[in-house]
Amino acid sequence: MNDKKIAFICCVNNRALYEESVRYVKSLHVPVGYEIELIAIEGAYSITSGYNQGMRQTDAKYKVYLHQDVFIVNKNFLYDIIALFEKYPKLGLIGVAGAKTIPKNGVWWESTQRFGKVYDSHTGEMKLLSFKDTELDYEPVQAIDGLIMVTQYDIPWRDDLFTGWHFYDLSQCQEFWLAGYEVGIVRQNEPWCIHDCGIVNVKNGFDKYRRKFMDVYGEEVRRLNKQFLPLVSVLIPTYNRPYYFELALQSVLNQTYENIEIIVCDDSTNDGVKNVIEPYLKKYSHIKYYRNDPPLVAGNFDRCFELAKGQYINYLMDDDLFHPEKIEKMIQYFETHKDVILVTSYRKLIDENGYELPDLPTTKKLFYEDTIIDGKVLGDYMLKNNVNAIGEPTTVLFKKQHLCETFGHINGRRVPILNDLTSWILLLEKGKAVYISEPLSYFRQHPGQNQKSLKFAKNAIGDWIYLITQSRNKGFLAVETDYKLALNNVLKTAHYVLQLYINESQTNLLDYEELKSNFEILTTEIVGNVQKTDIQC
Repeated sequence: MNDKKIAFICCVNNRALYEESVRYVKSLHVPVGYEIELIAIEGAYSITSGYNQGMRQTDAKYKVYLHQDVFIVNKNFLYDIIALFEKYPKLGLIGVAGAKTIPKNGVWWESTQRFGKVYDSHTGEMKLLSFKDTELDYEPVQAIDGLIMVTQYDIPWRDDLFTGWHFYDLSQCQEFWLAGYEVGIVRQNEPWCIHDCGIVNVKNGFDKYRRKFMDVYGEEVRRLNKQFLPLVSVLIPTYNRPYYFELALQSVLNQTYENIEIIVCDDSTNDGVKNVIEPYLKKYSHIKYYRNDPPLVAGNFDRCFELAKGQYINYLMDDDLFHPEKIEKMIQYFETHKDVILVTSYRKLIDENGYELPDLPTTKKLFYEDTIIDGKVLGDYMLKNNVNAIGEPTTVLFKKQHLCETFGHINGRRVPILNDLTSWILLLEKGKAVYISEPLSYFRQHPGQNQKSLKFAKNAIGDWIYLITQSRNKGFLAVETDYKLALNNVLKTAHYVLQLYINESQTNLLDYEELKSNFEILTTEIVGNVQKTDIQC
């Protein structure tokens, strides 16, 4: 093997186009002591057979497999690839565009983890096709587009499987990974190549070879997807709702995102949930089940969180549902926006049978397109209006490390009725939120819930007072009039709830001292010393 030679191997059926590509190759700066070799394979019955023929014809250590319509515009291309391969002996194959993960359908360009850049005309118009940049010398990936593939080791192309013009590139990437080498997309300040391919023909066997690729490499693809994707922990605190729980569990198992652990903490007083989950535990190793004895009640949320090993957290209430693409669509915002602290979405209401219900005032769509919002702005909006516009625990994906207090706590105290909003406020203190305008979760409404009970509404008053006053210490409601407006809205709600108790002849159920304390705090803060925020209520 000649380690001072670089071979350019190309399958050719258009001599004029190939000669244009060769002119670009001949204009490259060649390192002293190195030579280049041009190998044109004409009449190949498949691209894999042609590349195997070219591989056998040369003793060059470095081989550049490229399409006849690719023009290398990086004059230092040879210096760059040799430097990479010498620095990283485990790096076997590099390219300029591709994907870190491969979707379940095998189509790499539908991945949310695409990297690289190239000038390309696949739409019929030449323009820059640019994906994510990498800060590394190269980004390890599963898929490289076959427009140009550069190797420092020889692994035969699978001409026994891919006898056409599609999925040979993804197959070769998998073969390198299986052989113990890495595959990478190079870091490019400017695109290294022009690909004048024109509109891509996906009718000449594309679907046939797509299915074959997934049949042959599907297991390895799934393994690498898990290796490359951050782990997301979906936490399901459950209690005596086996039917709804199973539907919730299935909605997680149907996620398109492939690196998920499912933590189920069961507070049930019977074996209903346990009996439902047992067959799933035998089939799915990423489900972890814990039976609480005795029940932990509010502490069930805490136990789920403590058991989670994922970088990201998404709670799922045992009667709610995920959209199949929820996690995959949300996670990409963390990958592309470093200042994003949580991602939520519009959520649909469903009834006990799964049928969609009209929006409530609190669940109406905030934005009609995906929107990134400053954390303090969103927090102020919710506190001033006494509304959880972000949503229930089911709706939100967040990084575990950013939640510095136990879920539902602020300044060491649990806020039981507003536990979700309390944690959203703590997260929003640290950064921005993303609101996705399409429904990615389903919030079930059924008789077994307590959100609409009088007792729930009464208990929420004290929680609102505490959350608003403590949030001000964290930089929210910095404008005095906003702070007073937030508390005044709580005061209005308190009057309304009191009127409901009167109308229902249930005033005997009220705690006089609690009621008196809440009204005193509200009136004092609104008309008295607005700087007093360390309140115990």
